[in-house]
This record gives sequence, structure tokens and C-alpha cells, in this order.
Amino acid sequence: MSIPSRRDGRSRRGSRVRAALGQLRHPPEFRVPPPFLDTGQAAWVADVLADVEPATEGPATGSPDAGTLLAAATGIWRAQRKLNQRAGELSAADLRQVRRYVQAGRQALADGGLEIQEHDGAPFDPGQSLEVLAFQDEPGLTHEVVLETLRPSVYYRGERIQMGQVVVGRPAPGPTHGM
Repeated sequence: MSIPSRRDGRSRRGSRVRAALGQLRHPPEFRVPPPFLDTGQAAWVADVLADVEPATEGPATGSPDAGTLLAAATGIWRAQRKLNQRAGELSAADLRQVRRYVQAGRQALADGGLEIQEHDGAPFDPGQSLEVLAFQDEPGLTHEVVLETLRPSVYYRGERIQMGQVVVGRPAPGPTHGM
């Protein structure tokens, strides 16, 4: 078995050993620990956080505009949702850490007056200020319920700045009996 080599002729293993030994030259508080995610996990986390990345770049004035805040809020919400749906792909410790990052971003938005509202499982009333993208007949339902939030409602200091988009479940029609 041969060790893959780099273009300059040094082996990758030798490079990692040199990097680890190089860290020992520095006091412990200045040493850089190895990454805690493997390549596949790091790529997955990067994909999850890609929804948030464009929103972190505000205008040159340093004051974020409403579009930037909406993009940040929706991106953080989508990243958190994806984390919750695909949690089995990361170790428990890694998953907790990524969730803390997302929650900290969401809390920072809330502290600035931006509230993200998800509607999953909430009773649906046609008078609500929601954009219904589809109705689905669901057996077992007794009243209309939001099955899935596709875009959250976002409020800034109590005023809605983004209308939520949802899929609503409604009671399936009963069997019809002909005479």
C-alpha cells in the first residue's frame, strides 16, 4: 500500500505529522485543535449554513436593510429545519454544537426585534394572514391544520414584513352512498 503523495513529493501523512508537531512549538492556549468533523460532515454543515451565508453580507453602510434581515431570518429557519430533519448524519456532540450556532443567530435576530414564526401543526383559519400554496385532504383530521410551513412569517417589532407560505391539511371527504 502506497501513501498518496503531494505534488512536491512529500506524503500527506508526513504533512499531518509535521502540522501536529508544529503545534507543539506554541503554548497550549495558542494551539489549533484538529477539526472535529470529517470531510463528509463538514460538507453537509456547509450546505446547511449556505442558506444563511448570503444574508450575512449587509450593505456597505453597515446597517442591514429589510431584505438582508429577511434573508437571514429565512436562512436560519431553513438551516434549523434541515438540521432537525437530517439529525442522524452528525454525531450527537456535533449536532448540539451546530444547533447552538443556529439558535444563537436566531436569538440575535430576536434581540434586534425580528421574530420568525413557524406554523406547522397550528389550526388554520381562512382569515389568517398566510399564503396557502396547497390544500391536502388528510384522513383523520377534524379541522383544517397547517401541515407544513414552506416559508415562515417574519415580524419586525410586531409588524409583519414577510407573509408565511404553508400547506394546509383538511378533513378528507367522507364516503358517499348512492341509492
